Amino acid sequence: MDTVSHPRLRVRVLGSGTSMGVPVIGCRCPVCLSDDPRNKRLRSSVSIEAEGRHFLVDCSIDFRAQMLRWPMPRIDALLLTHTHSDHVNGLDDLRSYNYIQHEAIPVYSTRYFLDDLSQRFPYCFNPLQRGGGIPDLDPMMVEPGEPFTVKEIEIQPIEVMHGKLPILGFRLGRLAYVTDCSWIPESSLTLLEGLEVLILTALRRRPHPTHFSLEQSLEVARRVGARHVYFTHIADEMDHEQTNRELPEWARLLYDGQELEIP
Repeated sequence: MDTVSHPRLRVRVLGSGTSMGVPVIGCRCPVCLSDDPRNKRLRSSVSIEAEGRHFLVDCSIDFRAQMLRWPMPRIDALLLTHTHSDHVNGLDDLRSYNYIQHEAIPVYSTRYFLDDLSQRFPYCFNPLQRGGGIPDLDPMMVEPGEPFTVKEIEIQPIEVMHGKLPILGFRLGRLAYVTDCSWIPESSLTLLEGLEVLILTALRRRPHPTHFSLEQSLEVARRVGARHVYFTHIADEMDHEQTNRELPEWARLLYDGQELEIP
């Protein structure tokens, strides 16, 4: 029997879309033209509340719009899966939370991605001058498979593969968030056992070289055995309502603004 105490978690879906978002600029497909608000997908990100602590997973291009719609009271840490533009290009707007909190925001990721972040946003990490609206960020290196703690909340970074690029998923208690992956090593699958909720990438129905297709994601979800599985990082080829009708009862597409509670 599992005797480990897990925090109560509340997840807000800030964005469930792929790198181009949905609707895609210039696209006239049925999903992009849909009136269903669940087919309107900002770039992928979630906020997680755990026992009064607030975590942001990725800081998407749409971060400002997301915070205006679903504001976080504070950001105790940014958990960064990787540094592709759709996951980090909202970084400059973190300065608003610096003003609110009067402190730096720790950013947790691997050395590779923290180094890349400092090159993509050099003014944040090696500023020529202070002031002028520069985000105040504190890079914190983590190693895949080695848990770390933020304000008494344990977080497990999990290595997954985005094509040939090793990136991170994150597990908090009985929740895991794994986006943009195309393969999960056996050692990482072990770290995903015993989940209540798995949030997993599912780009589209057709195969893709660097992202799971819907069928591949379902196969991984069955192996992991989480009670509930939600798919994110969704392109414009999958209509929300139609796809959900085809999925097993324990699996659903996420939609922007959705809230999940993990007791």
